[in-house]
Amino acid sequence: MTRLFPTAVACLSLAALPLIGCGGSSSSDTGSTPAPAPATDTAAADTGGTTTAGAQVVMKDIKFVPESATTKAGTTVTWTNNDSVPHTVTAPQAGIDSGTIEPGKTFAFAFQKAGTVDYVCTIHPGQKGSITVTAG
Repeated sequence: MTRLFPTAVACLSLAALPLIGCGGSSSSDTGSTPAPAPATDTAAADTGGTTTAGAQVVMKDIKFVPESATTKAGTTVTWTNNDSVPHTVTAPQAGIDSGTIEPGKTFAFAFQKAGTVDYVCTIHPGQKGSITVTAG
């Protein structure tokens, strides 16, 4: 028994070594840079200037609601994922690629030119929508 006790203490000490120094980060750490927000939180196209709020589109039940929306050139359309699954907003012809928009997140795109833009969720190809952009 007397030989087992020192061995047990040594094993427990070695097992605790990885925990030493893992006390978390210090508020005095000024050398680190905060991680950027995920693209799905604030993604937007280069606006080339100031834009104003335009149409709002919600993703719910594997649908874009409304399926068709109208906005003026120079405004920003915001899509909000109120579904329980991720979605995308993709329109290669207009340079729109939201990446994955997780539930509860948003994506915004500033439309600069008049015309109609058809878009799709690449995760759910039957989920389609369109934005008609009128002259500002």
